[in-house]
Amino acid sequence: MPTITPHPRWEQILQQRCFLLFLALLALLIAIPFLSETAHGRLIVGLCNIIMLLTAVGAVGRSKLPLAIAIFLAVPTLTFQLLGLQSGGSGYKVWSWSCNAVLYSFTLGNLLHYVLRQDRITADKLYGAVAAYMLIAILWAFLHGVLQYFYPGAYAISGTVQTLDLPDFIYFSFSIITTAGFGDITPVLLQSRFLVILEGVTGVMYVAILIARLTGVYPVVGAKA
Repeated sequence: MPTITPHPRWEQILQQRCFLLFLALLALLIAIPFLSETAHGRLIVGLCNIIMLLTAVGAVGRSKLPLAIAIFLAVPTLTFQLLGLQSGGSGYKVWSWSCNAVLYSFTLGNLLHYVLRQDRITADKLYGAVAAYMLIAILWAFLHGVLQYFYPGAYAISGTVQTLDLPDFIYFSFSIITTAGFGDITPVLLQSRFLVILEGVTGVMYVAILIARLTGVYPVVGAKA
């Protein structure tokens, strides 16, 4: 499999790849509530999202195949997003969310392979672990959006059943995975309730696996050599 041989300057950037990904995700979360009110703003957020994911795959993967797969997945994601912005139809939006979920899953898989593999733990890998946690939350936000399309009325805000948009689902997803549970957005149908359970279990499992990985790196005090 052909590998990517980076330029020396690019190699320096790669040493902080996960830190840059963390900053990009943080900037995306800050921008969403301010740019998602208009069509042009949503387009800018979507483009930044795809560029960020492609950059993440290119950074953590040292072969050309993962980047090619990510580009292949990004094309329908961007296409459905543009169609959804032009037509305003919910069908294109749910296709865009579905493609985003697949692209996020692929990116997350590559990132976790880099973060959790058995070698030296660096500060950049710790940033990668936090970035993966954020990616998991956003991935589940897309899944909640897809479920709402097939099961209308699956979620309620302050006890009133409403149709939620992506910023609402991102807020809802982070409140689940961090176990904050503010209760302003609630699952109403059985399907959405079980999706919440699965997300909660995923968040707990990720933290448990990450802690086990980190404790396995450092030797136990007083242990025999």
